[in-house]
Amino acid sequence: MGEIDWSPVVESLAKANWTAIVVALVSGVVAIKAPLLLWKRQSERESASVKAALFAEVSALVEIVERRGFIDALRERQATLASRQASAQRTSDVAPEFYEVLIDNQFNRVYQANLTRFGVLTVEEAGQLVRFHQFADSVRLDVIPGGGLAVGTNNPDLFQEAADLLQTAMEIGYSLTAANAGASRK
Repeated sequence: MGEIDWSPVVESLAKANWTAIVVALVSGVVAIKAPLLLWKRQSERESASVKAALFAEVSALVEIVERRGFIDALRERQATLASRQASAQRTSDVAPEFYEVLIDNQFNRVYQANLTRFGVLTVEEAGQLVRFHQFADSVRLDVIPGGGLAVGTNNPDLFQEAADLLQTAMEIGYSLTAANAGASRK
C-alpha cells in the first residue's frame, strides 16, 4: 500500500473561485428556503382563517337561538303541557303539544366543510366544537318536520330535555366564542 498524495487536491482547491461557489450555494439555499417560508406563512394564515370561520359560525348559531327564543319556546311548551296534564283527570286525555322549526340540514356548513381541518384547533377547542354541534343537531332533529317534538308529544319531559340540550350547546358556544375572542385580541 502506498501513501496518498493530497497535493493535487490541495492545489485545485487553492485555485478554485470561492466567490462563485459561495454565490451558487447562497442562491441555492434561497431558492429552496423562500418557497418554504411563503408556504408556511400561507398555511398559518389559512389555519387562522379556518379557526375564525368555525368560531364565527358558532357565534352566529348562538345568536340565532337567542334572537328566536328557541329555549324559552321549548320551556313554555313543556310548562303548558305539564299544566294541562296536572289539571286533566287522565293524562291520555291531554292533546299533544307540538314544536316545529324549519332548519336545513346544512345549518352548520362551515363545520361540515372543515371537519378535516380540525388540526388548527387545540384538542379542547376541537372537542368542545364537536360537542356544540352534536347537541345543536340533536335538538334540530327533534324539532324539524318529522322529529319527535314536531309531530307532537304528551311527554313534557321531552320538551325539557330538548331545552336542556340546547342550553348546554349555548353554554359551550358562549365558552368557545369568549375564549376565541380573547385569543384573537392578543
